Amino acid sequence: MASISLSRLTGSKTITGIVCAVLCSIGLGLAVALGPMTFDGGTTPLAVALFRALFSVLFMGVLCILMEISLRLSWPMCLNMLVLGALFSHMAFGNIGSTKYIPISLAALLFFIYPPLVTLINAVINKKHPGFIKLIAIGITFSGLGVMLGIGFEQFDYRGVIIGLTAGVACAINIVWVNQKVKDVHPFVIVFYQSIIAAIIILVLAMELEELRFPENNAGWWGFALIILLQSCSIPLFYFSIQRIGPESTGLFNNLQPVASIVAAVVIFNEILTGERLVGAFMVLLGIIMVQIIDYKRIRH
Repeated sequence: MASISLSRLTGSKTITGIVCAVLCSIGLGLAVALGPMTFDGGTTPLAVALFRALFSVLFMGVLCILMEISLRLSWPMCLNMLVLGALFSHMAFGNIGSTKYIPISLAALLFFIYPPLVTLINAVINKKHPGFIKLIAIGITFSGLGVMLGIGFEQFDYRGVIIGLTAGVACAINIVWVNQKVKDVHPFVIVFYQSIIAAIIILVLAMELEELRFPENNAGWWGFALIILLQSCSIPLFYFSIQRIGPESTGLFNNLQPVASIVAAVVIFNEILTGERLVGAFMVLLGIIMVQIIDYKRIRH
């Protein structure tokens, strides 16, 4: 399990990783909140996911050329990119796509099974218990999500639940795979190649299912464009964070994503921000801070 030492806590590498994780969370949170507006405009989740992947290919390709970052990979690394691309295709589809069938808050909560899954997967791989105090901190974080987002939905579409849950699983595996297999590859290169693979997979599915439709009104087009822009810019920050502060810390900081989703939902859809959601947001932040303090004290002593 990744731990944050005293030097890393005060070092520029860790600060950069934390900033990347927070910005990534805000961008992805805003994108999720825009899902209903986009789908109400007539487009489909697969269309959004396809153009998100295509934009990422173009965006990352241009950045790699401008920054003179080599796109050359070894054959074993190409195989890793195939795996990451397959996982990313469902992340791109499921995170936003689930909001077509279920409320934003439920979709966000289902996707956010991935941080504890990252901790558990790494514990199994490293054969090391994460520690009871850290598990308690994670419990506080997700209890806060439950309070903030609300978990008492009596009516929901099972398709949205399945899509949201499996997208969270795919995200957890993607994080661990990046940290274990491609940690030394530049994040722009990772996003470039996994987006190519994801675009191919999504295009085949969209054509087969005849689900490649575009917005029919201005609001739909605005949502469509903003989702693609926000997600394409956030994903590189996500991998930068993993490489600088580790997968568990990245996952925990990304618990800010549903907070951003709720705030955006209030602003865009005029949802009421209740006292329960404010308390939940505080619990999320408390859990994240607890993990950082635990790691700090563990190294210091």
